[in-house]
Formats: sequence, C-alpha cells, structure tokens
Amino acid sequence: MKILHRFAFMNLLLAVFVASVALSAFADPPGRAVRLKYISGAVSIQPGGVNDWVEAVVNRPLTTADRVWTDKQARAELHLGSAALRMNAETSLTLTNVSDDIVQIELDQGTLNLHIRHLFGGETYEIDTPNQAFTILKSGDYRFDVDPNADTTSVTVWHGEGEANGQGPGVRLRSGEQASFTGGTSLQHQAGKAPGFDGFDDWCRVRDDREDHAKSYQYVSADVVGADDLDEYGSWRTTGEYGSVWVPAVAPGWAPYHYGHWVWVEPWGWTWVDDAPWGFAPCHYGRWVHYGGFWAWAPGPVVVVRPVYAPALVAWVGGPHFGVGLSFGGGGGVGWFALGWGEPYVPSYAASRTYFQQVNVSNTHITNITNVTNNYYVTNNNTTVVNNNIQNIHYANQNVAGAVTAVPTRTMTNSEPVAKAAVVVPASEVKAGAFATAAPVAPQRNSVLGAKAGAPTAMPPAQAMARPVVAHTAPPPRPVPFEAKQEALAKNPGRPLDAQTEAQVRATAVRQTPPAANRTTPSPAQPAKPNLPGVPTEPKPAAAEAKPSSPAAAPPASGNSSGRIVPRPPQPGVQPGTANPTPAAVNAAPNPSRPVPRPPQPQLERTSGGSAQPTAPVPHPVAGSPAAPAASAPRPASNPANPNAAQPRPQASPRPVSQPSAPSSAAAPPRPQTQARPQGESRSQAPRPPQEQSHSQPKQNHSEPKPEHKNENK
Repeated sequence: MKILHRFAFMNLLLAVFVASVALSAFADPPGRAVRLKYISGAVSIQPGGVNDWVEAVVNRPLTTADRVWTDKQARAELHLGSAALRMNAETSLTLTNVSDDIVQIELDQGTLNLHIRHLFGGETYEIDTPNQAFTILKSGDYRFDVDPNADTTSVTVWHGEGEANGQGPGVRLRSGEQASFTGGTSLQHQAGKAPGFDGFDDWCRVRDDREDHAKSYQYVSADVVGADDLDEYGSWRTTGEYGSVWVPAVAPGWAPYHYGHWVWVEPWGWTWVDDAPWGFAPCHYGRWVHYGGFWAWAPGPVVVVRPVYAPALVAWVGGPHFGVGLSFGGGGGVGWFALGWGEPYVPSYAASRTYFQQVNVSNTHITNITNVTNNYYVTNNNTTVVNNNIQNIHYANQNVAGAVTAVPTRTMTNSEPVAKAAVVVPASEVKAGAFATAAPVAPQRNSVLGAKAGAPTAMPPAQAMARPVVAHTAPPPRPVPFEAKQEALAKNPGRPLDAQTEAQVRATAVRQTPPAANRTTPSPAQPAKPNLPGVPTEPKPAAAEAKPSSPAAAPPASGNSSGRIVPRPPQPGVQPGTANPTPAAVNAAPNPSRPVPRPPQPQLERTSGGSAQPTAPVPHPVAGSPAAPAASAPRPASNPANPNAAQPRPQASPRPVSQPSAPSSAAAPPRPQTQARPQGESRSQAPRPPQEQSHSQPKQNHSEPKPEHKNENK
C-alpha cells in the first residue's frame, strides 16, 4: 500500500512538473525595455550573460541583468516608461529586474537621480544599495548617493515618499527629507531636511522639465519611451486614414530601419538600434506609413494602458529563394521592411496569446484582433510562434521604393552599420514564400555586445562589483551565460530559446561546471553562499572582511522589516579581482597610495518606536558633479592616460551574510586602476557640505529657466 501511495505521489509531481514546463514555455517577455537615451563622457555597459564591457551607444535597449558604468566626468540617462534615471560620474548601476510590475536597481556606488512622472497601480521601483533597500511609494523626484570609500548611503526625497528597509525597522522618508545610512545594514541613520541643489541636481531638473512638457505626449501615450524627442526633429500632421502622424525631418531617399544596426537582446532576440537621436519610439512602437510621398510614423490609438515594447516592428524577408539575384559578397543575406498600418506583428520569440494581442492592439489600429490572432498566432510544440499565413499578407510597404533593406548575414552577427553594407533590393527579389517571422541568422558574441565590440572602454573598479547589497524583493536568477546556449541558438537561427529549452541549458551548464569553480570555500567567519543556477560561483577573496548575517526571509512592506543581503553575483567566466579581457591599455595596474581616512560614525538616539534618529541633521555625501553639458552637446572622446595610480579603499565596515558572526575590521582590497584618469583630478565622490554652507561646486548655468518644484502627488 505504501508503495502504491508513493507511486501515485510521484505521478502527481510529474504531472505538476509537465504542466509547469508547458506554461513556462510561454513566459512572456516584459512589455517594456530601458532606453539608453543620453551619454556624456566615457559610459560602458555589460549585457547580461557576458563578462565583457563595451562602449555604450545611444538608443541601446537594456533589460534585466544589464549593467551600466559612468567613468570620470561622465553622465548617462536611462528612460523606462514614465521614469528617467540619471547617473553622475563614477556610478555603477545594475538593472537587477525589469518587468511589467517592478523595476529593481542595484546601485553599487555613485549618484543616481530618479524622476517618476506616474506610478501604475501595483508598480514598484526599488533601489538596492549596500546599506538599505529603498521602495518608492509615490511618483516624484529622488536622489541616491553611495560612497565607494565609506559605509554610507544617502537618500534624498525632493518630492514623493518611500521606505528604506534593512535589518532594523523600516525608515519612511517624505518630501523634503533625507537620511544618511551607516552601520552596514542596521539602518542606523541621521535624518534631516533635504539640502539645496548642486550642479547635477539642476541639470536633472532642467531635463525633467523639458521632457514633462513635450508636445508629442498630446498624440501618444505618456509611456511611449522616447516620444519627448520627437518635438525637435519633426512635425505632427493629421490624416483621415491614420489619424495623427509624425513626419521626421530627413533627407530624400530615407527609409525606416535603414540607418542603424542590429544587436541580440534577450528575451526578444534581434533588436534594432537606430542612429537617429529620435529613433527609439518610432522603431519600437506604432507603424510606419508611406503617405503623400513621404514617410510618417503612425503611433496608433492614444490608449490609457501601457503600450507594449517590441524589438523591431518589421517583416523579415529571407529563405533559400531570397537574394538569388543579389550580390552579398559571399554567403547569404537577409532583408526586412517596416510593417504598415494595421499589419500584425508576429514575434520571433515564444509568447502567449494574450501577449500577441497586446503587442498589436497597443501599437496600431486593428479592427478585429480575435480574427487576427486566429489567423497568425499558431504554436509549434508549445515552444515557438510560427505561422505560414504571413505569406498571404499584402504588405503595404513591400513595394515602396527603398523600403526593403538587405544586408549580408555577417552584418547582423557583427552588429555592423546597416547603411554601409545594404544592397539595393528590386521588387522582383521579394517573391512569394520569402517572408519569415524571424531573421534566419544565429547570434554570435559580437551580436550581444553591439557595434563597439572589441574596442577599449572604461570599466568599474572590481571592488564595486563585489559589494553585497540589500534587497527587499528577491531578485531573479542570473541569466544563463551566452556561451552556454550559443549552440542551442544555432539550431533554430534567429529565435531566442523558449523557457523550457533555456532551463535545460541552465541545468547542463551547472552539471558541466567543475566542482571547484561552482562552490564557495567558506572562511571561519563566513559560510558558503548558495550557488546561482547556471553561473559558476567564485571563491571569496582572501582579503575580504568577515560579516554578520541578515534574515533570509523577505521582509513585510513596512514596519519592522529587514532586507535580504544579496551578494554581488560572479560574472560568467571571470575570477575575483581579474580585469575584463580588453586591451592592456585599458587595464592599467594599480599602485598603492595613501589611504583616505573614514569619517567618524554619527551618534544616534533611539525613539520610542525603535527607529534611530539623529541628534542633528547631517546631509548625505554627494558625488562631485562636472560641468553640466548641454542636452545636445556632442560626446567627448575617452579620457587621456594618467600615470597616477588609483587610491586604495579605506577600512570598510562589516557587512552581513547568511550566518551570524562577529564583525571584523579587515581592510578592503585596494581599488584597481581600470581606466586612465586625468592627472591631478580627485574622485568624484566627496562629502556634501551642510545646507547652511555654500556648495563646494558652483551651480551650472543653463539656457532653460529653472522649473518650480512639482507636486509630489502628480
């Protein structure tokens, strides 16, 4: 009887597993991506799943597990829906989780300014730092400073409201308040009034005001990323058939999806990166129409719900019968053209029926979406979306002169500029049966890195990547390394792996990882960390400090909450302390120098509620701000070489791990010199003076008037 019960139980578990796998095959990608909108100075990114850093380019879509670094005298601006994230110099940021409901940011060091115009119901923004995890509760303006040389995180709320969580009781901050957190994750802090603005704050406020008052938001949803750029690069017109359309100011012979390059961004696959500064919104939302002899972008209905991002709204042309009469210089080729008004977009990645409907109805006008779904949404073994009915679609832009662009396959795999390699495609080459829902091209390593692959670039210090942070929300697992799934991607060219196949690849990668490289050797003061699926776990550096523990369970939303400690996940294929495999000129060897003394810890008092309160308000430390560049200023070249060495890090405070242990005062390893710096310049992270004193940095002059404070409940 026991055997029968055990057999029945095992069958039940198997049935649940099979059902979950079948459902997971349709794990929809997020309906939004982060746009890299603005770059000033040396800015680098590290796409999730690779261990290389690459020079950033404008309009690159970013998503979960991607990292961004702004070097000395550099700035970057990211956009996501109705939010803008601006990074000051020497800031290390990781997009821990980007989904439809949560945006989770890991701030390892530096300064981040966050402006949120609107929060949807159930939408969460969380900023995780080495001292606390801050959850945004209202739309508004926020600033976060993480001192790389001290155990300090400062949070300033210009407008809005949020709560910091860690090991102690949650700390609520409201408009006009700031708090400086010290003492590891204990939430010890000093609170007071928000200090005055510095040059970086003024730069952010001017850009916020410009974007919040963009006229294009009269014609598109406020969550169409990049719509604020359309005002100065074109004009809006009203048509009877398509409604309001935007006409770009371009040269004769211009066509959409022609001037830019392709990159491989998972979970979507082949993704278009446009060269034009306005090229994000018209290439990832809406449709292109050829009307009255010119190209116009038709965004579709201005809907209340959020529009769904797409990697590229094009129809693919390929297969054995395409390009017979074209010269690609050896090898095959692939072509595409922009989808027209009302034409369905069939994703090349696995997606549910609901996703298929939403990505179409939020980007164009479709009279009967159910009929369209029944005709063009078909599944094959619950893994990929395929349908031969696309051969029967009469594409409006197919026969427009210059609309079809074709390149050799190597142009896509190497993320090369399309316009330089494009060939003229006569209408006779686009034959029946040549349409496809995916570009039949398998990605390579350079496809993930993008157009600047292999070029020297700036990188964050190794110590910044190794610092653990506090997370209120459990982060998703690290992505499977690209090298581990490259073979599987080649078996079905142009299509990302579905969730079931990716899980199998992850399991295989774990089995093939050598035990010594997949396990952490515990020290007397620190037990082994749990292994991350599919990512080798590295041993702890010998010079690392001993750390006390924190609770493993997720804290409640407020009250006596404690954040979980999230150690910095190891980068695929990189051992601790090793430099990124880029040219030697980028990775200068560090030399010892004088230590920077750590400021004294503030004395705190406990209130009756249990939270720590300061005896006097102390402003947070702030990264030094360079002169504010104009929004349209050209990007400067990389910093010149500097013979001076980087400063070593001072003695770090203890940080908790999973088991209790006594705090240690072991010194952190010195920071390696990863990017040459101009001679005589100091680090940008410096203590910010009190509000009553004058700023150490003069405010910048702007041509635009300084906007008034915005309502925190907007």
